[in-house]
Amino acid sequence: MGGTVMVSKLRYVFLLVLLGTWGCGQKGAKLQKSVVPPDKTLFETGQEYAQKSQFIKARLAFQTLINTYPDSELSSESYLAIGDSFYKEGGTENLLQAEDQYKNFIIFFPTHPRAADAQLKIASLNMKMMRDPDRDPQYSAKAQEALQKFIEMFPDHPFTPKARDYLRDVQENLAEGFFGIGKFYANRGNYVAARQRFEAITKKFPEFSEMEETYYQLAKALEKSERSDDAAIYYARIAEGYPFGKHFGEAKARLAEMGKPVPPVNAQVAAKNQTRQKPSEGFSPLSPITAFAKAIGFKGPPDAYETAKKEIESKTEAAASQTAGAPDGDKPADDALIKAEIRKSQSGATEATLGSTTKETRPSTDKNGGGKNNSKKKKNDKKPS
Repeated sequence: MGGTVMVSKLRYVFLLVLLGTWGCGQKGAKLQKSVVPPDKTLFETGQEYAQKSQFIKARLAFQTLINTYPDSELSSESYLAIGDSFYKEGGTENLLQAEDQYKNFIIFFPTHPRAADAQLKIASLNMKMMRDPDRDPQYSAKAQEALQKFIEMFPDHPFTPKARDYLRDVQENLAEGFFGIGKFYANRGNYVAARQRFEAITKKFPEFSEMEETYYQLAKALEKSERSDDAAIYYARIAEGYPFGKHFGEAKARLAEMGKPVPPVNAQVAAKNQTRQKPSEGFSPLSPITAFAKAIGFKGPPDAYETAKKEIESKTEAAASQTAGAPDGDKPADDALIKAEIRKSQSGATEATLGSTTKETRPSTDKNGGGKNNSKKKKNDKKPS
């Protein structure tokens, strides 16, 4: 009897232990599921610091993630986030740090979906540091290189059309710098050095908005260098492509004096050249203030990357709205199709077609002149609800 009681007690104790173990296991499983992976925690921490503009702490969190969890899916994102933190912090030193980070990101993750963003940001940060044409052109040259590389690497990317626009702006800045140096040498009688700068513009920056003036200055420098035949080439380009230009008449006169043929105006070339002309900005009372601000700071426009991104987002939203409204827009076309089919049917059956549905009304043999048929035609003439 005592042995039976002991066995029962042992079974009861064993059951309690088993239930306790199972309960702890369930709690442990729930806790394990609720725990955020440490790499994700680090990434979110870095993002929070970056949003608060605490960039040093943000970079520390991202770098810790990269060093501790190099195989994490968030490692590449952290690499890019470090570049973004330098980019947002701004200033020459930080922008140069961002440039190095973006370049390394593209090297390490060339097929990453955001490699295009990194390349465009390299161009954008150099555009931020661009100065006026008469100052150091190093950042303009770097921006040009970065944009050309973007267009080459990502020819079908949504950013590419905007990158081409930016490239024209950057090259305009560079061409203006070359032109200013050429004029400087020409005014001091160094026509060889002047000619070299003007020739460089015609070869490197064919879409320069002041190309007519460049041709004219180049022709004058060549004449001063006793190279009249070469000068005639550029006078001829003015006579052919700039009928509304300020040097058009003089260019034709110089060709006539040289005994060279004066080419007729090429309407197609002239129209193309006209589109490249810079519109006159006119006088503004703020011009002196703007000029002073440019003189002491960077010339660069607003953030090129953010501008391109917003334009793409706007176009995407517009396309989505247009697609969403397409079914309603198709209804009038269907009504017109129905009426057209009814009008076409005059000699037998009358068919009204909408999509894949066909409604056929056969001619009536009613002695009263087809009253039934006429009534059905009236029904068909009504617009579908």
